[in-house]
Amino acid sequence: MIKATDICKNYGEGNVLDNLCLQVKSGQFCIITGPSGTGKSTLLNVLSGLDSFQSGCLKLMDTETLTLSHSKTAEFRRKNIGFIFQSYNLISSKTALENVALPLKYNRVKYFHRRSMAITALDKMGLGDKLHSYPHQLSGGQQQRVAVARALVTRPKILFCDEPTGNLDSESAGLVMDGIISLRNSGSAIVMITHDKSLVNMADCAYILKDGKLWEDK
Repeated sequence: MIKATDICKNYGEGNVLDNLCLQVKSGQFCIITGPSGTGKSTLLNVLSGLDSFQSGCLKLMDTETLTLSHSKTAEFRRKNIGFIFQSYNLISSKTALENVALPLKYNRVKYFHRRSMAITALDKMGLGDKLHSYPHQLSGGQQQRVAVARALVTRPKILFCDEPTGNLDSESAGLVMDGIISLRNSGSAIVMITHDKSLVNMADCAYILKDGKLWEDK
């Protein structure tokens, strides 16, 4: 599902990723930890195709995304990939319900169905009473759960997560992890960046990013 081979990424003279290799199969949940500043978010951006790299090979679902045109890349991401960002990336002028339903709209899901699916996704995140709230009316943790609902609602084949539980209390973090594990159980490949070592035991594979390479964590 995800196959990165000898990926090199540098800024100036320093290698952030140094001949890095990673393989995550369908139905696998992979966690990557490591100290701040080691390039974890850069790695996630490279794996998801949001950032370029200098050398190596990256395949998502047997597709070398770098060979696709801009429009084909956007279409591939829309149909197959979900993202949970640290910065939420919610649209301030849209309600929680509208934010979550938006990727379904892009995928041409009919209004009634996308509304129903978005409501269900928000309910699972404990936000059934916040459907019509705008981002500025929500706490940081609530905004994060809206962002998680938006990422999960399309049931992506590949999900990339950057600290999805970082701003959440234990109950909210549990709801988020339940959603992520459910997606894994349905056959999706998941890569998560986190500082929370307690989540490592939930993963099928875990690595520490150090000196531009991945080292097994369990």
